[in-house]
Amino acid sequence: MSIYLNEKNPEKHKPFDDASQDIVEYVRYLEVIAGKSPHTAFNYYCDLRNFSRFMKRRRALVPEDAEIKEIDPKGLDTTFWSSVTKEDIYEYLYFLNRECGNKKSSTARRLASLHGFYDYLVNQVNKITQDPTAAIRPPKQDKVLPKYLTAEQSMDLLESTQTQSDFPERDYCMTVLFLNCGMRLAELVGMDLDDIDLEQRQIRLFGKGHKERMIYLNDACIEALQLYLNKRNTMEGLSPKERAVFITRRRKERISNRRVEQLITGAMKAAGLKGFSTHKLRHTAATLMYQTGNVDILTLKQLLGHSSVGTTQIYTHLQEFQVRAAIEQNPLGNVEPKKKMLDTTEAKTGENRETLPPEEDSAEMPSGPMEAFDGAAQDGFRVDVSGMLDKPEND
Repeated sequence: MSIYLNEKNPEKHKPFDDASQDIVEYVRYLEVIAGKSPHTAFNYYCDLRNFSRFMKRRRALVPEDAEIKEIDPKGLDTTFWSSVTKEDIYEYLYFLNRECGNKKSSTARRLASLHGFYDYLVNQVNKITQDPTAAIRPPKQDKVLPKYLTAEQSMDLLESTQTQSDFPERDYCMTVLFLNCGMRLAELVGMDLDDIDLEQRQIRLFGKGHKERMIYLNDACIEALQLYLNKRNTMEGLSPKERAVFITRRRKERISNRRVEQLITGAMKAAGLKGFSTHKLRHTAATLMYQTGNVDILTLKQLLGHSSVGTTQIYTHLQEFQVRAAIEQNPLGNVEPKKKMLDTTEAKTGENRETLPPEEDSAEMPSGPMEAFDGAAQDGFRVDVSGMLDKPEND
């Protein structure tokens, strides 16, 4: 985490002032006028500082062999920004790819930072007249299907949070919410007690750009929250002023993003799950909900808090059994050939192919992808929590 942002209170950060004045003013504009989150503003700030360093070296304002990280990003004025050309931008993208090893998605985000900065200079404050990024498109992105846990792996993870944790009620509850609600890490960590309404079975979340949305709770979430809150509210030494839902066991304060990631990673490792991150639980929730067949793409977009349905469409990928079923259900799949026209064996050898005997009836396949998840939308992903109910006090 940066020295600028406090993970628990990102709004209370140090001024973003270690850059040229135009960049400083732009980042303030992002936070105050455009309403971007501190994290978004900070990412743009870092991207533009990096571009400043690159341009200083490209224009020979520092020694040619100077390390990028060691170059002071300050000292570039509006006249300098107006002198940047399209060729400079292309060279920067090439630098990101070859010297920095950025992926296409990272390069696209850094180009978006430049697009935003120059749009601000040209159209918002009218400091310059030309935008060198205007005609530059981001790299074409590879279509990579989101990685997610199967229903069985999800159950293994839930079991692991109960047996491998020193605060099983909390860790189980967090995992249940991730798997059933598809919330982001920052949304879960930022939840306050006032955001939960168990009677109405809903939680208020604040997503990217301070966007507020309501998430509705199924039975698994209600059970997990009640179990955890009963434990939380009776913890010795907990200040009544602490409004965070999820807190640390020792300090009794809001848990950090990093700590949640450590806990989830540890539970995954104990469950034998490799190659998954905390964010993959959001992918898992979205994928399994969509695969039930009861959630359309627009509903899923609202549930996940996406600004564009295009972002949500990555979850419309199909499992192998769905692809197989789709092929088998093709109306042309039952068309039979005219054997007399196709079978020429008899004419050549005097013999004919014998008709193969019918195969024995195999086990019935599910009629659709929802069979395996029947009732999951209401009941949710959970496991037996009786082992936590009478657990002796360890705090």
